[in-house]
Amino acid sequence: MGIEGPKLKKQSNNYINSIVFFFRLAGVPFNMKKISVIYALYMTTLMSCTCSTFIGMVASVYVHRDDLGHVMTSMRVLMPLMCDIIVYVYCR
Repeated sequence: MGIEGPKLKKQSNNYINSIVFFFRLAGVPFNMKKISVIYALYMTTLMSCTCSTFIGMVASVYVHRDDLGHVMTSMRVLMPLMCDIIVYVYCR
């Protein structure tokens, strides 16, 4: 009975560490005391690429608004991207 306690604690730590790893991989500085220079460059590149993709897709929808097929194709990618940006801003 004494063995199961530490084993469960170790498993929960592995689970929490994997969640923290995925948060950091997604660009959310979760449980970090100081952000490194490489991480700051990664965040800057990630956000600039995401925002430029979003703005470019909105412009593409506006320019080709008479072509329903093109608009629907762009909106199929644009809507989840907008939801991801909202979740990222909320977590940030």
